[in-house]
Amino acid sequence: MAYAVENTRRRQTQTFIAVGLLHGVAIWAIASGFASGVVHVLKDRFVAQQWKDEEVKVTPIAPPPDIKPAIKPETRPLVAPKPDISLGPVDPGVGILPTDITPIAPADFGPLTPPEVKPSPSASFATRSAAPKGSPGSWVSDRDYPSAAIREEREGLTRFRLSIGADGRVTNCEITGSSGSADLDAATCAKVSARARFIPALGGDGMPTTGSYSGSVRWVLP
Repeated sequence: MAYAVENTRRRQTQTFIAVGLLHGVAIWAIASGFASGVVHVLKDRFVAQQWKDEEVKVTPIAPPPDIKPAIKPETRPLVAPKPDISLGPVDPGVGILPTDITPIAPADFGPLTPPEVKPSPSASFATRSAAPKGSPGSWVSDRDYPSAAIREEREGLTRFRLSIGADGRVTNCEITGSSGSADLDAATCAKVSARARFIPALGGDGMPTTGSYSGSVRWVLP
């Protein structure tokens, strides 16, 4: 192994020396003008010339010879074929007989009377009953409970019937089912009459009219 390494280093040293000698010779040749006899300077031998404008002559091409039109095929007139149906002679005994037309006499209807015109019935509208505005449950609240009935712990159901005017307001209140306590019945009519508002009823003529409404109030201790 030592011999191989030493041999390799010797070859590398010889290579470096040879390359150095070649570079030295090249530098010496350039400096001494030796390269002047070797290097040839190429000169441009082409001389620019100015071309004169020349007219380009165009020779016309002779037109093609006349082409004769194609000969049309001979056309023949169309002839309808002869019919195969032959009509025989007319029978002289066949003819049209004359007909006597009798005129129709006009009918006698007498004097014309105009038809009887009945008066049309007046327009009618669907009737509508009075309807409450809002919720009926808001007409009476716990704060309207009579104090005497609270102390005596009295409860009950009061039924009533209201008369509604054409303006939608209550005009009368009638107790149709008592709760058993006069003060509860009185409070029912008083509060409902003051707070209830209605959409008025409609009559057959489509105009607002009077109506009625029935309801009930259950008095329960709070």
